[in-house]
Amino acid sequence: MRIPESRRGEFRLHGRDAVIRRLLQALPGDGTGEGRATGRRGGVHLLYGLSGCGKTEIAREVGCVAQRAGLKVWWIHAGGQASVGAGMREVTAQLGAPVLRTNEAWAGRASATDLAWEKLNSATEPWLLVLDNADWPELLADPDRHVSDGVGWLRLPQTPHGMVVVTSRVGEVSVWGSWVDRYRIGPLDPRDGARILLDYAGRTDTPADTEMADAQDLSRRLGGLPVALQAAGAYLQKANHGPVFRGSQSIRTIREYHDVLAHRFDEGKSPVNQRLLTEELGLAAVHSTCEMSLSLLAERGLPDARPLLVVLALLAARPIPYGAVLNRQVMSRSPVFGEISESRIRLLIDALDGLTLISRGHNAAAGPLYGYTLTLHPLVRDVVLEKQRDDDAAALRRMTIDLLDDTVRELDPDDPDAWTGWAVLAPHCAAPVHDYVRWCAKRDSRDDARVPVALGVIRKVSRYLLARGLPRQAQLFLEDCLGALPHAVRVRPEVAAVRHEYGRCLLEQGMLREAEEELTAVLGIRAGHRDLGGDHPDTMATRHKLARCMLEQRQWTKAEASLREILAYERRRDGVGPDTLTVWHSLVRALVGQGHLRLDEAAEEIGTVVELWRARNQPHPEHLFARVTAAKIMLFRGEPEAALEEITDLLAEYDSQQWSARPEVAQARRLRGQCLCAVGRIEQGIFELHQVLAWQEVNLGPEHGETIATRGMVAEWS
Repeated sequence: MRIPESRRGEFRLHGRDAVIRRLLQALPGDGTGEGRATGRRGGVHLLYGLSGCGKTEIAREVGCVAQRAGLKVWWIHAGGQASVGAGMREVTAQLGAPVLRTNEAWAGRASATDLAWEKLNSATEPWLLVLDNADWPELLADPDRHVSDGVGWLRLPQTPHGMVVVTSRVGEVSVWGSWVDRYRIGPLDPRDGARILLDYAGRTDTPADTEMADAQDLSRRLGGLPVALQAAGAYLQKANHGPVFRGSQSIRTIREYHDVLAHRFDEGKSPVNQRLLTEELGLAAVHSTCEMSLSLLAERGLPDARPLLVVLALLAARPIPYGAVLNRQVMSRSPVFGEISESRIRLLIDALDGLTLISRGHNAAAGPLYGYTLTLHPLVRDVVLEKQRDDDAAALRRMTIDLLDDTVRELDPDDPDAWTGWAVLAPHCAAPVHDYVRWCAKRDSRDDARVPVALGVIRKVSRYLLARGLPRQAQLFLEDCLGALPHAVRVRPEVAAVRHEYGRCLLEQGMLREAEEELTAVLGIRAGHRDLGGDHPDTMATRHKLARCMLEQRQWTKAEASLREILAYERRRDGVGPDTLTVWHSLVRALVGQGHLRLDEAAEEIGTVVELWRARNQPHPEHLFARVTAAKIMLFRGEPEAALEEITDLLAEYDSQQWSARPEVAQARRLRGQCLCAVGRIEQGIFELHQVLAWQEVNLGPEHGETIATRGMVAEWS
């Protein structure tokens, strides 16, 4: 949400002044004082053009001016659905939306986009919202709508106090709508490009005519792309602030840089034609400057800067919490780095940052472990991955997997205290692990020792998504991973572990037949494997999920018989640990399903389960679920007042845990609706049931068993 730090405090993108001036004039409030004179305030402004052309730099400058003028500024990375949703949720919270109402909206029981814009439009202080890197405009639209409809995350502010700036590679008016002011950001002309080059090279005096001509020639060769010109200028600044060795071939002038660039990388080619500049030509220009910068670092004793940059590029295109990920002990085990110290890693990051190959940021609110981040420009990232050396590719991919495995090893996906870390790390786990699994599959590397490690990371991420009540996202995530595996590999035990989580995703969404089929296949693999067998904890975990399928299909007695066997095993193995309590609760549900004759037995059992969970003094989804079952038993035994009190206390406690998106919370709210109806507060109860039904239809689907059950309750009490 912070404005990315500028490379140079008051740095101006020369030649973009007209665009910047128009944006400053449109700032709401007093801004720079120009808005009042022109009468143009607020609105939505789109900066579009090729990667590397300086869109973000312009938005950053406008944001910094707005912040200094006293406006509230929010900066959101709009390259992914999750980052947009999380960013807009923070905006909504900062504008004073009640926590319960926000939880309702982001759980799908109301419109999150409507709530966000209600708060934005009613804000009394001027604000600026920046949506950066919105290269997939559909992520800003409501489902089944277009961005141009203006009813999603991107809307025309209905207040003179607000303004939105969007940066994107997409600029068609048919996509964004006629209500968006569009500014095409093209390459810099040679003279403006020369000024950026000289600025980054540290030249504060007036250049000679020959040097200005050389700078313009280099700007033409690099296509007028600010990202390439910044890298070239940073190179020259570094090259001219160090010792000169006898016999050195160091490049120290703009003309030398130009000539080496022409001969080393694109001899015989003409400079990039700005009119014909494409993403491909932009990549070529950035590749040239990246190679020059990495060669300089190698000459200065930092050859390991190149493989470090590859590792960073293998992670997701999001801010990277490098303090959490770059463990020197793991890196030291790689043949690419050898023994490396923490100070060496810091030196490499400083060097890459100094040459503008990365940019650093800091969010104090995220703490020291996750708050210090670095980001690669998309073009730099693409170039690094495209041009990586084959001899290091395998070792670096394996080391990246080891780094991720080490990073998430101590993070419990079910522990809410760990979710701050998971929210930052999960995207970085997904991208490189998927890349690695596909990479191994293409090379037929079935015996690679890191494949089980990679799949273990995948499994943990899916468990985190399930713990947050996002089974659909977890399903799509796992399908992407499993789809990259050859069919013959799908019977390996480490793949079976991922398929087990996939079966859970199907089960949570009410896809019972598909879940039973997948879990039965997993059970066959685990029970028949020589290292697992029928009495292994993993095998029993799959048996438990199959018993859960029986429960959802109301096969109460069959489920009870299976669960008693599993519970006996877990008591011997786990004592009264989480696995035992989870199976025990499932057994109670089987008893409840068999009617009034088993309710007393169920009440006694669930009381013990809840007390044992409470004694653990740690929030857990299964503790929440067990308490819902306990309240349900009270209601079924004719104690609606006690059930209502228990379920109200439970919801108040778990609302503060930010677990409102979990299906168990929906079940708890449905039970509260039942209790309200049972004690005669029928209007309130029906309203609660309607709210739950709306959430379930969106998040679980209209044909999910829980949705159907809620619909029946609404009909019954109505």
